[in-house]
Amino acid sequence: MKRYDYDVVVIGGGAAGLTSSGICASFGARTALIEKNKLGGDCTWTGCVPSKALLHIAKQAASMKQAAANGITADNIKIDFARVMDSVRSTRQKVYEDADSPELMTKRGVEIITGTAAFVDKHTLLVKHGQDEHKITFRSAIITAGGSSLIIPIPGLDKIKYLTNENLFELQKQPKHLAILGSGPIGVEMAQSFSHLGSEVTVIALDEKILIRDEQKCADIIFDRLKRDGVAFRLGQTIHKINKQADGQFQLQVGPLQGKTEELLCDALLVAVGRKPNLAGLQLENAGVKYEKTGIPVNKHARTNISNIFAAGDITTFLKFTHVAENMGKTAAVNAVLKLPLYSFESTVIPWATYTDPECAHVGKTSEELQRDNVRFDSIELPYSKIDRAVTEQQEEGIVMLHFSPNGKILGAHAAGLQAGEIISEYALAMKNGLKLAKIADTVHAYPTLLLGARRAADQFYVRLQKRWMSRLLQKIYGYQGEIPDYVGTKEVL
Repeated sequence: MKRYDYDVVVIGGGAAGLTSSGICASFGARTALIEKNKLGGDCTWTGCVPSKALLHIAKQAASMKQAAANGITADNIKIDFARVMDSVRSTRQKVYEDADSPELMTKRGVEIITGTAAFVDKHTLLVKHGQDEHKITFRSAIITAGGSSLIIPIPGLDKIKYLTNENLFELQKQPKHLAILGSGPIGVEMAQSFSHLGSEVTVIALDEKILIRDEQKCADIIFDRLKRDGVAFRLGQTIHKINKQADGQFQLQVGPLQGKTEELLCDALLVAVGRKPNLAGLQLENAGVKYEKTGIPVNKHARTNISNIFAAGDITTFLKFTHVAENMGKTAAVNAVLKLPLYSFESTVIPWATYTDPECAHVGKTSEELQRDNVRFDSIELPYSKIDRAVTEQQEEGIVMLHFSPNGKILGAHAAGLQAGEIISEYALAMKNGLKLAKIADTVHAYPTLLLGARRAADQFYVRLQKRWMSRLLQKIYGYQGEIPDYVGTKEVL
């Protein structure tokens, strides 16, 4: 058997790379992890961790402002933006040291190589670091090089210092007026954060609504809250041109694709229109790996078209989420080490969550998708006002929506409200394991919890099963004398 320098080489130290390299090493494979910057990738440094830290602080600021309604006076609230951002950076450093550091990965048996990697052939990489370069050989490779912010062409954009998630969390000075291009999760999360911290915020997007992948009713709840929080929206519009002003402000020409534009002045612009795979420099063609503009196609086993080369995470054509990247990384590692296609990554039951206040989350199909696919389904809508824990938390704004087949199979679960991302995970577990609504309804949940809302929504399935003729039959058999309530046989939520 030919000997290689490494059994497995992993390219990229983000969520997928850390997961896959750790698993490979645990199987006894000599594993190298190549990373040009710090381990942790986008999630730790420029994505999930700092954005959620900022959201938490912004929510604290909003809560202090709202405390007066409960008899708590919080006068003269001051926000030190520089200290806020220092706290955000401190949080991500803590996560890095606790979970992602080279010392930790080395203890797990992973050899860390600093540099960039380019394929020479399907068993060889050229690694560069500064002036140094050398070749290494491998039996199998896992490409986890991640993604970066998608930048669309706008006249004048290259003349200004615009923001993306890659430099947003390095800010020291708070923008007076932040314009955000994009109404997806990143755009709306940062819109609410900066608005809570005192910035004027305007969201610009070609889409006619925000969070276009979520159920319309759920997205509308978030939209209404953001507007009440002071966020302005220019939906159905885009930026046609950018001019830098003498005072350092940016003059944006904003309007629909076709039609009149208006001027919008801001002192900061965040571009949040999507992600693109980090394909540049990998020289995939030298290894014969097929790729597209949107990433590297893989099969359900995370394998590329080349049998000994796998890919996982944002570098692929699949969904760009940290939890997806981890699942794909696990899949790639197991299949690469065992040399058998034993493990498939999850491609259908994928929960989504947007961490605004309130949150918006879903798993499975929306009503629009089910109608488009001509699927027979029924729906349940449980308002948060019927979840006692939401009432005690004074967070009654929200909804849990379930789409299900006639036998109670969950086709889609959606929520907008307090900790919606946590609630939706119970439905993801049920869907993954084929549990129907009756199983959730029959499971005892602690009271009062928000997850009880997941059961309360499932309870409505039983309510739907009860028909007026059943009650009449029982009256006839047993001689019951009561009046059958009006809600029996209806879709009224109890």
